[in-house]
Amino acid sequence: MADSVSATSLNFVSSDQSTKTGTGLNVDTETFLKLLVAQMQYQDPLEPQTNSEFVAELAQMTAQQQMQTMNSSLSISKAMSMVGKEVYAEVLDSDSGITYCYDGIVSSVIMKNNTAYVVVGSNAIDIDDIQEVGDAADTSGTKDTDSSGSGDTGSTDSSGS
Repeated sequence: MADSVSATSLNFVSSDQSTKTGTGLNVDTETFLKLLVAQMQYQDPLEPQTNSEFVAELAQMTAQQQMQTMNSSLSISKAMSMVGKEVYAEVLDSDSGITYCYDGIVSSVIMKNNTAYVVVGSNAIDIDDIQEVGDAADTSGTKDTDSSGSGDTGSTDSSGS
């Protein structure tokens, strides 16, 4: 692809990450096993945990990992469905308090740190910052600009004749 933009030349833009990453702990199997060993080491010998409690904790850990995997897959699918579409994004710069607006056609998708970004021009935009997605404007200049939803939508005949 001759017109592709390399990932190193892209400007990655997204809103404040601290609000997004605070949604849950990212615990892997190794961390779980370390916690399990520590829990067994320091449990009350007069009232030890039963095997069923350990199995329940393992089941919760497995369910959490599966939900994280499914969430990642859904994000990738969502981003891929935007390729070739026109998007509008608003990205808040937490340092300056300025909201930057991006508008354009999505040319590709990039994954970085388990986050899906859509490439618009030389910017890689976090899909969580996308406000609107629409069909790419045709080049003939006949794009309907009425966004109120109350205007005449064109010559579509739905009478069935």
